[in-house]
Amino acid sequence: MRHGFANAMMITFLDLGLAFLAAAFSLPLWVRVAARLGLVDVPQARSTHTTAVARVGGLAVGTGVCVGLLVAVLRSHGALDAAASWGPYLIPGVLFLAIGLWDDRGQPSARAKFLAQCLAAAVAVGLGLRWEGAPLAPFGPLSFAAATPVMTWLWIVAVVTLVNLLDGLDLITAATCAVVLGAAAGAGAGPGHGLFCGLALAALLGFVPWNVAPARAFLGDAGTHLLGFLVATAALHLPGETEALPWVLASAPLLPGVLDLGWGLWMKRRLGVPFAQAHNQHLSQRLTHAGWSHAAVAIRYGVLGVVALLLAAVVAPRAGLGMCLALAGGVLLLHLTHAWWIARSIPYRF
Repeated sequence: MRHGFANAMMITFLDLGLAFLAAAFSLPLWVRVAARLGLVDVPQARSTHTTAVARVGGLAVGTGVCVGLLVAVLRSHGALDAAASWGPYLIPGVLFLAIGLWDDRGQPSARAKFLAQCLAAAVAVGLGLRWEGAPLAPFGPLSFAAATPVMTWLWIVAVVTLVNLLDGLDLITAATCAVVLGAAAGAGAGPGHGLFCGLALAALLGFVPWNVAPARAFLGDAGTHLLGFLVATAALHLPGETEALPWVLASAPLLPGVLDLGWGLWMKRRLGVPFAQAHNQHLSQRLTHAGWSHAAVAIRYGVLGVVALLLAAVVAPRAGLGMCLALAGGVLLLHLTHAWWIARSIPYRF
């Protein structure tokens, strides 16, 4: 990559600090108006909370990003040398945030929400974002030639859906997204040579203290849709204008979440439960049923994401693909075995 990790220096502590503070201090204001906006999560049968909680974390994260970006514009440093490169990231981001708010307020049908996600992803592709698929030894390039626009669209929809489905435990969503956004910011990916991803990471961290149990705010679908799109952009770029993470680094930290969702789907099939039925029986949620705190489970999944990133970025280039896969398999086996053992006495209730 042309810019590399040195471009992280362009993201100043002032920009990140203000994004963090804007998210953290705007959240109580959003909580106060949550009921008026219809953004309150009332406990249901599968909920882990017992009182109504505001679903405004996404609005706080969005506020943090906007404030940080505004300050960066006013300061006019070199990270903003190509204003035209921001639109393809910001416009779809706002669309995904709006789709999440629609879901938080009106509970649209799954089909309607999916169609809206597809449309927002198409807007991103139409504005020029493309899947990079850059190689990172020993992982080769992942190129789709003429099908790149379609694969870009599929990648965005898939990542947004994955992050949205992880929202059973917001702290896991935050931990997973933080790993990808941190890697993208450090590598100078996206507009502003990593500034956009850095602001998103800082704003997300500003939300986290408000979500530690007992949670005073949830991300809501607005938050998971926005973060899902931001995470997806780590592997995207505007040809000739912005950089992207190598595909393996953009996707590796997502694997623990994919595994968690796969476990839940496998158990549904095994027990004859419809795939579309909502539940709280993901592997991560079963750990909380067994007595683990949300923070402890989030740390576990965050560490798994970091390990996946390090295996791809450090171990594989130096020790080879075989050693990387062997270590990954060992970590995976240890994770699954330990999680199964901890929650073995908890019955599945779909």
